[in-house]
Parts: sequence; structure tokens; C-alpha cells
Amino acid sequence: MMTITVAQERFVEVAYPRTLRAAQRAFESWHEPKRQDAVQECLAKMWDQWVRLVNRGRNPEPLLKGLIKFAILWVKYDRRLSGRSRNIDVMDYRAGMKQQKLSGKGEASPSDRSDKNNGWINWAVCARSDDPTLLAIALEEVGLSLEEWVGV
Repeated sequence: MMTITVAQERFVEVAYPRTLRAAQRAFESWHEPKRQDAVQECLAKMWDQWVRLVNRGRNPEPLLKGLIKFAILWVKYDRRLSGRSRNIDVMDYRAGMKQQKLSGKGEASPSDRSDKNNGWINWAVCARSDDPTLLAIALEEVGLSLEEWVGV
């Protein structure tokens, strides 16, 4: 069974350089500010896995390739060791939200009127007046009779 100090030395000798190279390759297409954070998060996950295996009395070196792959996938799936929540994006399918139309000010409006989650929107059409003469005038302009409009 390795002690933590020996595990630290083996991690720095064996796992750190391989994990760093693999993470840099995996995240090279990411935007620069996110890339650096992703590489560091991947290294942190790798260290977490390494220490947990050592604490259980296991040798992590034979599992190195799988551990690196899992650490990269951990970051790609937007998980965090530090406990931060994911960045919810209205266009992200994982957010569980309906796709939104954004105004110029960044305010979201629903794109699907029949969605039950959009109950806060008043979709009722308000008439200006209940005057029947206005209805009769509008029907004459369109060329419909009252029976045709009602559908009797």
C-alpha cells in the first residue's frame, strides 16, 4: 500500500505529464479562457481519482489510461469538482428549457405558445370594445354575414 507522499511523487512522475498532454489535446479547440479552466479541472479530477484509489489500497497506475479518459469526459460533461453549478444556457438542450427568442436587451420570450411552462404569459386577445356595431362594421368590410362568422 502506497502512502500519500509516495502517491504524490508517482502522480507527478507518471500521471501528471500524460494527463496534461491529453487534456491539452482534448480541449485545444475550446475558447482560450475556457480551455485553461478545463485543463486545470481535468488535472484536479485526475488527482481526486488518484488519491481515492490510493486511499482504498489500489494501485492507480494500471488504470491510468481509463482514469485520464474519465477525467476528460468529466470536464466535457460540464461537471465540477469545486461544486459550482453548470452555466445554464437557454439554447442548451441539457438545461431542460424550451428554446427562447432573445430580444436585443437579452430578455427571453417563449417560442412555443402552447407550452405549459409559459403560463405566466397572458395570451388572451383583448377587444377594444364590446360594441356590436363595431363587429357588424368589421364583418361588412370582410364580406361575411354573422351566421358565416359564427359558423352555423
